[in-house]
Amino acid sequence: MMEKVLCVCVGNISRSPMMQAVLQQHLGAAFQVESAGMSKELTGRPANYRSVACMKERGVDLSGHVSRWIGDLDLDQYRWIVCVGHDEADKVRSALGADPARVMVANEHQGGIPDPYELGLAGYRECLALLDRVMPHVARRISGAGLASPNGRQPP
Repeated sequence: MMEKVLCVCVGNISRSPMMQAVLQQHLGAAFQVESAGMSKELTGRPANYRSVACMKERGVDLSGHVSRWIGDLDLDQYRWIVCVGHDEADKVRSALGADPARVMVANEHQGGIPDPYELGLAGYRECLALLDRVMPHVARRISGAGLASPNGRQPP
């Protein structure tokens, strides 16, 4: 059975769809990467047009993305849940009851993945560049470390 990974941000319209695409590229076909958001109010929205434009420059089409609310998902089906920040990770662990060992923060030691929402296309490009730097580490942890390293530390 294919292992599933969930990428989580606030609205599932900007960061987590981009993270999903970048992480899927790093993990390959052995994993199914999905995304969702913490905000129920944004359910059903398309990806932010800046996320779409930014990923289109990369050759990735996000135009069909529709945001999902994490509360509609069975979190037990995901081997890993990768969050954009500590707030999202804390909510996933506490309010949603996800196994803490399966929840990680991308770019944890730098405070996560900053929200580019009000920073224009340049901010989205910076966000994508950060995802490009961080996702190889996340992918290595997911594909190689199993559940042995729940503290989020990256390998040396």
